Amino acid sequence: MKCTVCKRDSSKSKSVEHIVPESLGNKNHILPKGIICDRCNSYFSIKIEKKTLELDFFTSLRHRNRIESKKGRIPKGIAIIPKTLYKAEVHIHKKRDRPTEVILDAESFELIKDGKINHLIIPTTAPEIPSDHESLSRFLAKIGYEMMVSALIDKPSLLKELVNDSQLDPLREYIRYNSKKQIWPYHTRQIYSETELFHTHEGTTVDMVFESTFLATNRSEMYFVLALKGFEFVINMGGNSIDGFKQWLEENDNASPLYIEGKHFGTSLTPDFIKKKNASQQNYE
Repeated sequence: MKCTVCKRDSSKSKSVEHIVPESLGNKNHILPKGIICDRCNSYFSIKIEKKTLELDFFTSLRHRNRIESKKGRIPKGIAIIPKTLYKAEVHIHKKRDRPTEVILDAESFELIKDGKINHLIIPTTAPEIPSDHESLSRFLAKIGYEMMVSALIDKPSLLKELVNDSQLDPLREYIRYNSKKQIWPYHTRQIYSETELFHTHEGTTVDMVFESTFLATNRSEMYFVLALKGFEFVINMGGNSIDGFKQWLEENDNASPLYIEGKHFGTSLTPDFIKKKNASQQNYE
């Protein structure tokens, strides 16, 4: 057995690979031992995933939505104290019946105790997604590649072809080494609310942390599409251009590849905005 990324022997590897990090809510999308070797697994965890998840956008997103790390911790948030303008740490417990803790400095504490401060300022605007960040770019490419691998786990001959396909060598080199110090561009936007509910066939609603799909364009390009709490990320699996995706957006009225008219690639669950749209169309007819 050889690693599907670095192609070294992985028969003695002991770790499984979470395609999407556990710290983004993934418990089930996992590659078995040996599919990704221990060295690559460790590299991805430290050099790519950790750097990406420490970005303000992701820590804030996980804090607001109570997305726990694999150790069961929710990232801290920030509250600004009036008068002192101290940026206090806000700690949310995973158990919703536990109180939220705000860590104050001595000056702010005394003013609150004396009744001179009676409210906090909690930023509601999400930090911007970095537009040109190496770790985030490689993070998206890594997840996309591993999704391709996952689809072929039960088809050994096709998986072997994938690993030996030289056209994918630039992608593998980019996510594992990036010796050329490139930054492949990616496209980002919000396609639905963070609080969007998804409907099951049984009529119940559930929360959706992430969903993904692939998009093949008429320019013979393959794009990976990942949505995290409604924020869509798109990267070209074949190189450092997203011009083809921008053209596709123009040709398809800025629809998301996850929810193309007449198709439903993202998930078997239906988001509320699609359910309402379908209901509105039926009423009109």
